[in-house]
Amino acid sequence: MTETTDVRPFPPNAETMAYGRCVLPQRRMTPGATGGLDGPAGPLGPELAGALTLTYGSFADEAKAQRGYRHFTDIQSTMLTADGFLRWLSFADGPHGYGLGFWSTAEQAAAFVRGAAHRAAVTEQHRDPFEYSQFAGIWTAHTIGRRTLHCPDCGGRAVAPVNTCGGCGRTLDDGFVGAAPDS
Repeated sequence: MTETTDVRPFPPNAETMAYGRCVLPQRRMTPGATGGLDGPAGPLGPELAGALTLTYGSFADEAKAQRGYRHFTDIQSTMLTADGFLRWLSFADGPHGYGLGFWSTAEQAAAFVRGAAHRAAVTEQHRDPFEYSQFAGIWTAHTIGRRTLHCPDCGGRAVAPVNTCGGCGRTLDDGFVGAAPDS
């Protein structure tokens, strides 16, 4: 039986953080919550995204911030039935909150934005604002690269989706649904 790679998060340790502050004193590392939402097809690789949405928001009031987070949860629940929705990531840089949406195409992202659920959410935000500042945009992928995996045993490189190292036969954890069985 071959060993399976355990793919999991590894936050920077204290030594790595100190190195970063030394080399790039202007770089920020914000501790805090990050969030993720997989689309209806499950966790898919970033190489499938033909477009990205980027939202930005900041808060200046605790109660409004909590109302905003609940509001975001409600609109994200509607993404699960939106054509082309692949994944959503939420993260912060100090007081600045960001949402990054992965979509199959810019047209599908724009259709969601023009849809009834999103329009109602924007109307609610304008009627009774909770964000201090906000921004949103859609970007189309200019170039989509290949996602690769590197075998921890032999160092061989494999192009995703893949489940087995072609060099030594070790089982590889692609980390995403849709990793095709090796041919």
